[in-house]
Amino acid sequence: MYNNKKILLISILLTCCILQTSAQSSAKTKLKPKHNYAFVLYAGMGPSYYVSPINTQPIGLQTDIKRTSLYKTIRVMWHPNYRLRVGLETGYTNFYSYTLINGGKEGKVQLTSIPVLIMLSIKITKRVNLFAGFGSYFLTTNLNYNGAVKSHASSLGSNIAVNYVQPITKKIGVAFEGKLVNAFQTKDNMFTAQMHLVWRFLEY
Repeated sequence: MYNNKKILLISILLTCCILQTSAQSSAKTKLKPKHNYAFVLYAGMGPSYYVSPINTQPIGLQTDIKRTSLYKTIRVMWHPNYRLRVGLETGYTNFYSYTLINGGKEGKVQLTSIPVLIMLSIKITKRVNLFAGFGSYFLTTNLNYNGAVKSHASSLGSNIAVNYVQPITKKIGVAFEGKLVNAFQTKDNMFTAQMHLVWRFLEY
């Protein structure tokens, strides 16, 4: 509980810093006759690790817990001609899974997540960016044991990420990103390291 509150507090402080820095930057920047706005797509994946405790109730069943999975991300950001950017992010990941054996019968429990987040981003240097996201994580629990049972839930949550972008062409680049995921209502936390394709698909 303490860790979830701490992560949420860091997310809020980061967002405040982003807004304050952007406001200061905009106040100091003179209006230019030429604007260069763009929509930028980030799409990629990478390994992830679930860091929260896992409750494998009922007690006494043999379990084989898997905390690692592949985290997939799609993010679209609007880049104006100042530091603050806004956008949307979604994706897919398996938070965790475990197998259980009871009376010679084997079953499997799996928790998957689809995030839908509003993202804020600020450019720190020419190639380094900070991200903070707020929204919902749509969770699905799959139980395969003497049949298949599926249940759905949602959780408010956030994420914090930093990336480094290596340009390839004027419109295409590759980004390396580290991200902390926090579905704080259900106390699900995960860290992921990803590689993204970065594409400035619309400029005006």
